[in-house]
Amino acid sequence: MRALATAIMLTGLMWLAYWAARIAFLGAQGTLPMLAFVGGLLAIAGSTAYLSQREERRALDQAENRLTQLRASRPGTNGHKYNQTWPATRTRPWRRKVR
Repeated sequence: MRALATAIMLTGLMWLAYWAARIAFLGAQGTLPMLAFVGGLLAIAGSTAYLSQREERRALDQAENRLTQLRASRPGTNGHKYNQTWPATRTRPWRRKVR
């Protein structure tokens, strides 16, 4: 699909070049040249949108795979020294009163 989208984009560029030259040198005689020009723009825009969506999805998949690997390689302490919080009833070690 990626090759097809690229081929459509290149064909759209050639189509635009032809119709832009024809409009520039012969003028826009009727609506056909203008519609053909806009059709070329739409073909290029659609191909670009498809290709960028595909790349974005692939980048997100790579980031998700990397995150999964990182989570699997680390212990289950969620990045902190303690993996659970202190109970509210217990005095925290750093707040003990010295006698």
